Amino acid sequence: MSSIINWMGGWPKEGLVSASDWEERVEEAAARAATKRTGETDTDSSPSPCGDLKLREQLAKGMLHSKTGGHAGRIRMTNGADGALAWLVDNVLKPGDTVLTERLTSRTAIQAFRKAGVRTEAVEGDRRGMDPEALTTALFQHRPKMVYAAPSCTDPEGGSWSAEQKSAVRLRCKEAGVLLVTDDRQEALLYAEEGAKRLEKPQEQGHLSIGQLPPGLIAGLRIGWIAGTAEAIQSQTEASLYRSRQGIWANAVEQKALSRLIEEQPLEPLFELLRAQCRERKKLMTEQLVRKGIPDLLWTEPKGGLHLWLTLPSGLDGEALLRGAWLKGVIFQPGAPYYTKDPRENTLRITHAFADERQIRQGVSRLAESIEEFTGRYSRH
Repeated sequence: MSSIINWMGGWPKEGLVSASDWEERVEEAAARAATKRTGETDTDSSPSPCGDLKLREQLAKGMLHSKTGGHAGRIRMTNGADGALAWLVDNVLKPGDTVLTERLTSRTAIQAFRKAGVRTEAVEGDRRGMDPEALTTALFQHRPKMVYAAPSCTDPEGGSWSAEQKSAVRLRCKEAGVLLVTDDRQEALLYAEEGAKRLEKPQEQGHLSIGQLPPGLIAGLRIGWIAGTAEAIQSQTEASLYRSRQGIWANAVEQKALSRLIEEQPLEPLFELLRAQCRERKKLMTEQLVRKGIPDLLWTEPKGGLHLWLTLPSGLDGEALLRGAWLKGVIFQPGAPYYTKDPRENTLRITHAFADERQIRQGVSRLAESIEEFTGRYSRH
């Protein structure tokens, strides 16, 4: 069998900043840190679990300004957005608590909540976002500890809430005194320039944002953060942060290397290149799907992000299709695990952003063959 075409997601080996370039930068940062430990004075030489102060200042004044008001003290650097999610599970939630989510949301978040013994309840909505009235009802009915949502670029659909929905959800959570956590890990990958550069209303007390530098930007780097002014994070002491689960906080040397990179090369041009890459590969993917003309295959046109959300012909199971497609050399994420409730089995998620033109063309052909085999099998019954 030819090599596997991997559309499951994850972190690519390469990025716009290459692996060799980034490894060299990390080695230089480690050497500087070792030199300072052996005698040179440095006001920021002691690693803090909050994160490298200089890097937090750069982010607070730059891409995270609307989430922090420019204050570095409102940022905690984590091992990717999943590290931030793990911190929330450990420090905000306890078994038996309830979290409200969108019906279709992050598979990783659903798994993290359920593994911790936290109940998840879905709030109805549409492509514009959570329905404010449904949220009000759910807040009263379930008395949740937290509301978790991805309004800026949802996973798996790549949608973006309307400004009205965002504002209404923030207001309802504030009135109920419930922590709002927005998962903004794909926020910088909204395709439209005006969407990517739009300034959000500054975050208020009771709202935290988790995010990360997206995969494909800097090879191998998983740097994330929690940002905001909610009491849940502002009340944490240095001692309590040190006691957090191993693997939650970002690597200290990599933070210093990233800070130096930002000094030399602003991140926004890299984001623009990555947005363009994601947009073009999504376009090629959908063009190939149209060309194949697979009956009853539908997809949601994303406004940004790394993924494409597909609805398969009725009766076709995403898990079963994956097993068949694997034999042909293409893999993807079945869609059912992305549902908080009432999963639709005939769905799947394709991560198109890291596939080149050859992989997209070959992968769509293999996917079409797999679907044809299954639908042909069904039609004979």
